[in-house]
Amino acid sequence: MRLTFADRHAADLKFAAKVAVASASAFVAATLLSLPQGYWSVISALIVVQTSVGGTVAAAQERAVGTVVGAIVGGAAGFLHPQSLVATSVVLTATVALLSFAAAGRPMLRLAPITAAILLVATANQSGALVVAAERVAEVLLGCAIGVATTLIVFPAHVDRDLAREARGVAQDIAALLRGAPTRRRGPEGAHALLGAQDAIRRKLAALEKTVADARRAPGARSGAEGRAALARTLWRVRNDAVAVERALNAAPDATRRLVGPLADAVILAAADMLDGVASGRDVTSERDEADARLAALDDAVAHLRDGETVRLIDVAAAVPTMGLVFALRNLVGNLADLSDRLGEAKERLAVE
Repeated sequence: MRLTFADRHAADLKFAAKVAVASASAFVAATLLSLPQGYWSVISALIVVQTSVGGTVAAAQERAVGTVVGAIVGGAAGFLHPQSLVATSVVLTATVALLSFAAAGRPMLRLAPITAAILLVATANQSGALVVAAERVAEVLLGCAIGVATTLIVFPAHVDRDLAREARGVAQDIAALLRGAPTRRRGPEGAHALLGAQDAIRRKLAALEKTVADARRAPGARSGAEGRAALARTLWRVRNDAVAVERALNAAPDATRRLVGPLADAVILAAADMLDGVASGRDVTSERDEADARLAALDDAVAHLRDGETVRLIDVAAAVPTMGLVFALRNLVGNLADLSDRLGEAKERLAVE
């Protein structure tokens, strides 16, 4: 079935709708409240709206805290220092340096020196400094509140549903990588294509970890935090196992490929079938049994490599990558079973919701 533009870009369109609604709502609210510089409300709403509730809450917290701290320090400095070019320059330098030092390594205070600097430069008299500081805080907090409310109301996100969808997408990519492993060409071209695919999977896993981190900040979504983190860790292990299998295949000499290559390929393809089943959300009991059976056949073949007729065909240098390949495949099959269980737990959390 061919996907339409809306199907392919559903998440992007929903995010665009959230941002548009948040900016328009902030503009209307700031205008109705007669805030003198209502564009700060609009800017704040645009900045804090993220694809997830947790991400929006985190961005709103950072902007709100940074603005409040910067407004307090900048407003107080503007109120206390004498209004002259030299005095303003000295106070501006000292204030920005102090807040920048405090903000180092503290994302919550990242906007504090910016807010303080704007206040010190914008205020022309001492009495106006405190008024401008209060107005700026009100404008920014209004934008932050509207951004959070919009994220909660317009196309509300479902943490476990989004996480399960991302995890299944990663599982599909790893399955495709494994399915091509037995016949992948060795050489620069094959290595380049392989690295590109692995990098794409790594980026998706990083995005999934961000989803997990954002979920910790989302209201009412903390109960399943450990299960979500376990899903991300399991996917990383599966990805690392797939990389280890590729490396072992590349290192395996021709003698190893002749002796256990077909059996190893069978395990790899069975693991890919299992991953496809996990990605589609179906029961993978039969695929798991098939992978276990093929892995047992591979273990049995490796155990007989010491037989008199076989030992002459393979030396120690060839045995090392052989054992590495078997070890990687054993870990892969085991972690695939864990991945199936973790996604099953995610499905249960969705049922509770």
